[in-house]
Amino acid sequence: MKAWLAIMLLAGAQAAVLEPAGPLETAISPTFGVNLGGSSYWGAEQLRANIVRNPGFEPLQERSLVIVDKLDGGRITDRDAWASRPDALWTGGRYQVLTGQHAGQSGAIRDYRRREGQAGQFWLDPALPAAQPGDAISVGKSGRLVPIPQWWSQGRVSLVAYQNGQHAARLLVQPGQPASLVSHFDTLGGQAGRLLPVSGEWVLRLKARTENGKVRLLARFARNGQPPFVQQTVDPAAQWQMLEWRFSSHELPAGPPAPMALSLEAVGDGEIWIDEVYLGEAASSAGGFRRAVLDSLKLLAPGYLRDWQGQLGDTVANRFVGEFHRQPVRYRPGDAETFYPYSIPELFELCAATGSRPWVIGPTTLSAEEWREFALRLRQEADRHQLDEVVLEFGNENWNALFRPAGLTDVAKHREAVERAFAAARQGFGKGRRLLTVANAPFLWPDSPGAIVNANGVDRIAVAPYFMYELGHRGDLTAQRREALSSQLERLAQQQSRVRAAGKRLAVYEINFHTTLGEASAVERNRILASSIAGVGLARQLLEARLAGVRELAVYSLAGYSVRLDAGKGDVALFGITRDLAASGRWRPTGLALQQLNELGPGVAWRVQCRGAGCADLVLLGLAAAPGAVPQRYAILNSGSGIVNVELACSGALRRSLLDGRLPGSNEGQRMEIQLQRSTLACQSGRANDRIPAESLVVLQPGGG
Repeated sequence: MKAWLAIMLLAGAQAAVLEPAGPLETAISPTFGVNLGGSSYWGAEQLRANIVRNPGFEPLQERSLVIVDKLDGGRITDRDAWASRPDALWTGGRYQVLTGQHAGQSGAIRDYRRREGQAGQFWLDPALPAAQPGDAISVGKSGRLVPIPQWWSQGRVSLVAYQNGQHAARLLVQPGQPASLVSHFDTLGGQAGRLLPVSGEWVLRLKARTENGKVRLLARFARNGQPPFVQQTVDPAAQWQMLEWRFSSHELPAGPPAPMALSLEAVGDGEIWIDEVYLGEAASSAGGFRRAVLDSLKLLAPGYLRDWQGQLGDTVANRFVGEFHRQPVRYRPGDAETFYPYSIPELFELCAATGSRPWVIGPTTLSAEEWREFALRLRQEADRHQLDEVVLEFGNENWNALFRPAGLTDVAKHREAVERAFAAARQGFGKGRRLLTVANAPFLWPDSPGAIVNANGVDRIAVAPYFMYELGHRGDLTAQRREALSSQLERLAQQQSRVRAAGKRLAVYEINFHTTLGEASAVERNRILASSIAGVGLARQLLEARLAGVRELAVYSLAGYSVRLDAGKGDVALFGITRDLAASGRWRPTGLALQQLNELGPGVAWRVQCRGAGCADLVLLGLAAAPGAVPQRYAILNSGSGIVNVELACSGALRRSLLDGRLPGSNEGQRMEIQLQRSTLACQSGRANDRIPAESLVVLQPGGG
């Protein structure tokens, strides 16, 4: 009776009539993608089933770009002092020339010197007599540049090489002088709560042996202030042996927050070698990711998973090797810049399990020959997992000076390096599967995306149309909500036009709110960022990107609990579309919007014509199941402050989901207060009528009960 009454009321009200107005493309577009991002040991980005970083105790792999400032005899001076490394760090390393007359040449770094506060100076063998200012040279070195990357150590602890170049941790002790290795987890705490609850069956596993003497190993894993999950003492044998302890726990995200630590301590007289540490879920998911990651991605159904971890200084071999042989990586100065990446095979396995396409960031520090090998191995993984498309991007934000230690900010040099890299990559990848090559570009500059659109061998020019950068102190909330729903369609369409004129297409490598500027406190910002209006705001950007002809798009990012503002303004709810990954589906409103739009599935995007009252406030997109078909799935976003009644054709009852931008509450606590509202919309005589609330997103598709 209530449903019948609602239909009659809608029929009696003036309705805006929605009609398909023609396809935007002739091919099927995937669903919207997401940046998978890198793993951390402390925040919400704890992606991996094995929560230990550098579990194989491998030495640091360091690579960076030198931009020639001047050439004085055989001495080359880098352009930027802030990107330089400590004195002698690069000595004994290798170099490869990426641009200029010497491009393709490689050799040894005979010496590297740097005075305090000045740019680094290199002596190369062979020398580069024709080098010019602006030329890019990739420099690299692997070895024991830091004690044991990604571990905290006490006492006499070092790396030791053994069979096939594999490394182990060596703990050398004597009576009264123990040695230990510690790895910390889930250290954010505070209002974040437990971001990594230990739930279900877990396992601690490692290899150990004694080299000489009588030594005991004390293994302990515990959350501070709680009984340990594991506390064991063993006497390792002289030969390698695998030690394993299984345990179960039922921690909840709402439990008291406290950091966890794994401690491996040697006591006695002699030395212990340790290798291949695994700590985490006993049954890991696809690609070695945590179950919550896999389950969340299955709910999200992203068309693309973008692999941006900070891997600009990585090597081809390291991108494909197993976790116990994989090296930590660094491309910019600073101890905090070291990270431990997941691999390409792990990413591709995750893509296969979630129905996604891989969007891979290729390191800018690779030579042309390395790009050929990199693409060949990408193709092998794509064949293994039957992935029909691979997106390959040259570095990350080359235009952005923040990434200068492995970026090419000079667009002419960027273009030269991109063309050389992608020519080699196409040779390596071969034919039979789709390789989309991507060069990144700025979005907000007056001439964006700039001259990189003229690069040869590039399929896509990718930009990052972040929005709502700034928020003033004590601003009007109504005005702020309107800004959250503002449009960037005109700018996107303009840039798409420029890119298409060069024979390419526009892509979006990152998009989200970026509300970090201005004088507003975190509390004021989170009135928008943590509220349901944020989901509707992001949805508008995604729909308008599709209307502008963007096919490849990745929201930033799956996880990221907060960003700390300067001047003590507090922490804002950016950039994760999940509140955390303590369990699956803990969506922020931005994540709900992405899930809701992706429930429409892939399809041929259509423009939708609107006639009647309220049309100016609507953002509309239709999806057809195949080329030549008419759309039966719709996204309807009402950006206005009033209800809009709509009428559209239908062939049966429609499933309806609503993200109401005026819902109170947030999903920042342990209760998910904002959820999608689901219902069924009746189809009467081939027509359906709906009531689109103000500042809200409605998705309609066939299949209502």
